[in-house]
Formats: sequence, C-alpha cells, structure tokens
Amino acid sequence: MSRRWPEHTTVLVVEDDLTTARIIQARLEMEGLKVFVALNGVEALEILNREAIDLITTDLMMPSMNGFRLVQEVRDLPAPKGRTPILLISSNQNEQDMVRCLAAGADDYMTKPISVQVLMERLWRLFERSRRAG
Repeated sequence: MSRRWPEHTTVLVVEDDLTTARIIQARLEMEGLKVFVALNGVEALEILNREAIDLITTDLMMPSMNGFRLVQEVRDLPAPKGRTPILLISSNQNEQDMVRCLAAGADDYMTKPISVQVLMERLWRLFERSRRAG
C-alpha cells in the first residue's frame, strides 16, 4: 500500500551495514521521503543535531554507539528532537532485549530480515501517531 507522505518528510536510517542501509534508503526515497544515512549512533546524533528529522530507524548492534544507547541519547534531547519516533531494527530476537529497547524509549521494534512493506506500514503508523500527538 502506498502512502501519501507530506512533502519534506525526513527519515534518519542508522545501520552499520551499508548495503542494508542503501536498500532501506532506496525504498524510502521511492516513497518521496528525504533520507539521511548514519553508520552508527554517533553519526546519527550529529545528523539529528543539524537536521530536522521526522522518523528514525536504527539497528541495534552497531560499533561506536549501539541502537539501545542511541535511543537513550535521543530521549534525553529536548523536544521536539527528543520525541522523534524511533523504530529499532535488529536480527536479535531476544525478548528481553526487545523489552529493554522499548522501555528505553524506542517506539517499535522489528526483527530482520525486514519486510519492506511491514517497515513502511510501521513507519507510517509512527509518523501518524507523532503527527496527531503534535
């Protein structure tokens, strides 16, 4: 299902596997979204500090700063950046890690391999929920 995203909607894709990042980026750009790619949490925070980002997808296991720590760092930022919806994506299917990430402030958790259709639906729902919350 194709959604009509508002013009200039931006997504920050945080993924240490560049091939996976580029696949996600290409799909999001097909939807008309502007995409920034970071290879770890440190790069992600740099981008988040200088750009207006509407959604974040982040891998869990990354060098320098993992996705769990990134979620905590983003949630410590003042609003509106600190309220940016975050979808955590990981090959880790450990229930305790999922609960830990959600408790830290991730809005959703998705396991790899990812379904692009499911990814798009989850991002849309996070975006709509965020937009309604103001």
